[in-house]
Amino acid sequence: MLRGIYTATTGMIQQSRRLDTIANNLANINTNGYKRDKAIDRSFEDELLLRTGGGTGSKRIGNINHGVYMDEVVTSFDQGTLNQTEKSTDLALFGDGFFTVLTDNGARYTRDGSFVIDGSGRLVTIEGWPVLGEQGEVYLNNDDYIVDRYGNIFQDGAYVDTLLIVDFDDKYALRKSGDNYFVNIDPANQPVEFTGEVKQGFLEGSNVEPIREIVDMMAATRTYETNQRLIKMIDSTLDKAVNEVGRV
Repeated sequence: MLRGIYTATTGMIQQSRRLDTIANNLANINTNGYKRDKAIDRSFEDELLLRTGGGTGSKRIGNINHGVYMDEVVTSFDQGTLNQTEKSTDLALFGDGFFTVLTDNGARYTRDGSFVIDGSGRLVTIEGWPVLGEQGEVYLNNDDYIVDRYGNIFQDGAYVDTLLIVDFDDKYALRKSGDNYFVNIDPANQPVEFTGEVKQGFLEGSNVEPIREIVDMMAATRTYETNQRLIKMIDSTLDKAVNEVGRV
């Protein structure tokens, strides 16, 4: 019976973590370029049960599982909806790829193209991190400039730079590092050429589907409650075994 309590408890823990992931997705419905996460669960390895004794050796009587655990959180990189803003500093990517941003902790990658021009003329993120071009930081005289579909920047008819937009063979080696940025944790996963398209005057919305998340939340809540009821039932049975059967 105690094993049943432990198994149901692992289910409650997993569903609680799943609910946290769903809640974070719902909280970022309106975050530009946000990519939804999904909690992947996996069962513990089965344990072989053997019956021994009686001088007949061991006899296999089956397997038992000890519950589930969160294996990993996987990010979906599906394309989000492009929303027109008509602001020259707003850029969206159509297709695979990431803008490259230079932070105090090194290069970070993002799909959020809501950029601005700071007091020194640099193209930066809302947080103030410089957006990189192929030649380094991008400097512009004002917000009157053109970015073509390939990321080439032109101002007053002259070429300025090309945005450093990269893709990765293994996007699942990227990890979220906060503030809607990704970091590449695998040195062998080198950036590859961007093959998508840049849209100036647009922003990519979140790829979170509210209806889907709410349905998943309801399913996780029900599973959590089911495990909770199982623990109460087992606890009640143990109480009877100790206080009633024991007296007999």
